[in-house]
Amino acid sequence: MAETFTLKLVARKPLADNTEHLVFEREDGQPLCYQPGQFIQLHFPCGEAMARRSYSIASIPCGEQPCCQQVEIAVSWVEGGLATTCLQNLKPGETIQASGPLGRFCLPDETVDRYVLVGTGTGITPYRAMWPEIRQRMTRGTRFALLFGARKPEDLIYEADFLAMQAESEGRFQYLPCLSRELRQPPRPEDFHGYVQDRFDSLNPDPEADVFYLCGNPDMVDAAAEKLRALGFPSGRIRREKYLSPKR
Repeated sequence: MAETFTLKLVARKPLADNTEHLVFEREDGQPLCYQPGQFIQLHFPCGEAMARRSYSIASIPCGEQPCCQQVEIAVSWVEGGLATTCLQNLKPGETIQASGPLGRFCLPDETVDRYVLVGTGTGITPYRAMWPEIRQRMTRGTRFALLFGARKPEDLIYEADFLAMQAESEGRFQYLPCLSRELRQPPRPEDFHGYVQDRFDSLNPDPEADVFYLCGNPDMVDAAAEKLRALGFPSGRIRREKYLSPKR
């Protein structure tokens, strides 16, 4: 059963027009231990009950154990949403109930030639948390490609982090932005105009060598999974995490 605890907001900063990075600490002073790729649930009063909303952990683990003193998440605002209203009004020093960590959208102990990590919007956050594990696997020869889908360049949250990963990787980590509406001016060589699944063919996907991770908008996840199945990928090589969005 997931642990329940109290989080205190310590900092916040904008990431995009409708997306913010929130930083919390546990009120009891304990670190949060988790597997990169997992999520927490925040609890919001809703009448006489409590509503819960799930947020992938964006924190990059510190040290050998996947634990952090600060719990970082990315939140996309939805006009009129319950969670949006509560979190926009939350001030530094104020608290909120939470539970977790939960989920199995993680990198298991396995041998894979290449991981293709696909995300849209805040669905990119699990891959930020996976960076220490990605770095360690690259030393064993594993390659990574990160496809990030957004409408316009300003929506490419955490891009500086992913560019730093690529610079450090000696060619084993590709950062590949996919912009569905507006390209950069001038465009960068790695930019692609279209949806993430439209870029799969350029990667020469191999059902025997590659494992795909899909996270974010449910329509993207379904469309990408359908394309991969048509390319011969078995279900075990397609790992999915849908961001369902009840009026946040």
